[in-house]
Amino acid sequence: MRCVAVMAGVALALSASVAAGDDGLQRWTGGPTPPMRLKTLTGKELNLASFRGRTVIVNFWATWCEPCLAEMPSLQRLRDKLEQQGVEVVAVNLKEDAARISPFVEKLGLTFPVVRDPDGALTRQWRVNVFPTSFIVGPDQRIAFVVRGGVEWDSARIESEVRRVNRTARQPGVHQASAR
Repeated sequence: MRCVAVMAGVALALSASVAAGDDGLQRWTGGPTPPMRLKTLTGKELNLASFRGRTVIVNFWATWCEPCLAEMPSLQRLRDKLEQQGVEVVAVNLKEDAARISPFVEKLGLTFPVVRDPDGALTRQWRVNVFPTSFIVGPDQRIAFVVRGGVEWDSARIESEVRRVNRTARQPGVHQASAR
């Protein structure tokens, strides 16, 4: 059953990537940003609302997902490059325990927060059905873009869009939905 779900997810990711263009960025039209409150691998509570004023890339992933693991180094490079401008990455792992996740985090040299979605409730709430799926959430806590499938996060086009979201949402009276 898991294999069928993964295969369906791969097909969806490929079709989403084609529909969205090579970089996979799609403008978000799915409504308000769902709340997010989960625990990190060390047990510390992380709340998306605490990042108000910063752009956050929320990345849903799992250790069994090869495209997830393949894109993680580029997420880290983008975060390293833009952290001083107020960009953060939060990786949400689906239904795996810290003992399974920690070796991957260490091997990949990830320094951004990794949280666990132990029962899949957050994954369902954010309507994630393809792994990886990422959301670019602006400083105003509104989702600007969704990316279904793996991408190179530090590509020029994606970096440019993340920078634009970060700048635009910081301007008084400008919201993600109206920015272009």
